[in-house]
Amino acid sequence: MPSHLKKLVAARMEKTGESHQQALRQVRAQEDRLRAGAPNVGIRQERLARSRVVADTAFSIARVRAQEGSRGEGERLFEDPYAHMFAAVDEQTLESTQRYLDLPFFYDGVRLRTRFIDDAVRDGLAAGLRQLVLLGAGFDARGLRMPEIRQRRARVYEVDTGEQLSRKRKMLSAGKIEIPASVAYVPFDFDADFETALSDALVKKGFRPHAGALFVWEGVIGYIGSDEIDRSLRFMASIGGPRSRVVFTYAESTFDPESAAECTRRAGFTTCEEVAADELWRRYLGGEPYEHAHVMKIAIATV
Repeated sequence: MPSHLKKLVAARMEKTGESHQQALRQVRAQEDRLRAGAPNVGIRQERLARSRVVADTAFSIARVRAQEGSRGEGERLFEDPYAHMFAAVDEQTLESTQRYLDLPFFYDGVRLRTRFIDDAVRDGLAAGLRQLVLLGAGFDARGLRMPEIRQRRARVYEVDTGEQLSRKRKMLSAGKIEIPASVAYVPFDFDADFETALSDALVKKGFRPHAGALFVWEGVIGYIGSDEIDRSLRFMASIGGPRSRVVFTYAESTFDPESAAECTRRAGFTTCEEVAADELWRRYLGGEPYEHAHVMKIAIATV
C-alpha cells in the first residue's frame, strides 16, 4: 500500500473508530474521486487535496464541539462556546463534513478525546507547566475557553499553517472575539526544516526552551509518516525539556510493530500512559462502548 494511503487510513481509523478494512475502503473511494476530478494531479495539487481533507475534519470536529452546548448540564463532557463560529460554514463544506458526521463513532470519539485532553491540560497546569503548545491547532479554542489557563497565567502557542490560522482569526473577528495576549499564533510550513524553523518561530513568539511545556498533538499523527512522528516527538522532548508532556491521539495500529511507549522513549520521554477510547467511554459516558472504540487511542508521554 502506498505510504500516503497508509497515513490516510490511520487518520480515518483514529477519528472514526472504523476497522482497518472499513477505513481502507473509504480512503480508496476518496482517492478514486480525486483522481477522476484531476487525473494529472502533481505534488503541489496533491498536497492541496490533502489539506482540504484536514480542513474538512477540522470543520467537522468544530460542529461536534458546538453541539455539546445543547446537551443538558449533566451530560456535557466539556464547554466550548466558540466552536459554533467555526461550524457555521458554506454549503460545500457542510456537504464534505457531513460524510464524517454520519460515521457511527465520530461524534462520541471527538467528545471523548476532547474531554480527556482537557483533563490532561488541567493536570499539566496543576503540575506547574505554564507553556501550552497546540501543534496542528486547527480550530482548537482551549486558549480561549479554559479558565484554568488564565488562572495559572499560562501562555498558549497555536502552531498551524498560515492559511489555517488566518481563517481562524477571521472567523473569531467576525464573532467580535478578541484574541488575548496570552495566545500566540505561530504560522508554520510543516514541510520546512522542522527542528530549526519551528524552534525559531516559537522563540520569536516568546516560547522559553527547556522551561517545561505541555504539547497537545490532537488528530495529527494519522496524516504523517513514522519518520515525521519520530522527528516531532524528538523536537518536543528537546525544546520542552524536563517535566514536559505531550498528549496525542492515534490509531491502534499507528506504531506497529512497536508500541507508543517504545516510540516515545526512543525520542527522549521517560514514561508513556496509553488509554483506548473504549475505556474512556466507560469512564465518561458509562455503559458498553461502540464495538470498534478501542481503535482510537490517546497517550500522555512525560520527559
